Amino acid sequence: MAKSKPTKPAQAKTTKSTTAKTELPEVARDVEPDPAAVRSPGVFSSAEIGHVAGDVWGLLVNDGSLTVVTIKKSIDAPPDLVLAAIGWLAREDKLEFSTHGRSVKVSLR
Repeated sequence: MAKSKPTKPAQAKTTKSTTAKTELPEVARDVEPDPAAVRSPGVFSSAEIGHVAGDVWGLLVNDGSLTVVTIKKSIDAPPDLVLAAIGWLAREDKLEFSTHGRSVKVSLR
């Protein structure tokens, strides 16, 4: 039984050291961190999606119907964010989709 007591505190120390890694250094606690630096990879805010949706909208206004691949290459944002923006505009019933073989073309309604 004496052997099990040292292992319990050792496990607690491991948990504490893991928690310590996620906390901000004491100097930086007074400064609010940049939300883009804190967010998890692949997690986008509605503001980011909305901004990119505006970029997609502008691209389609200027260039007309484009494939999803072309839109992703034309917008300076992560591909998943561009797809989320296309979904945003589709949900608002702003887009029409048509398939041509394996590609999908997107156009404004």
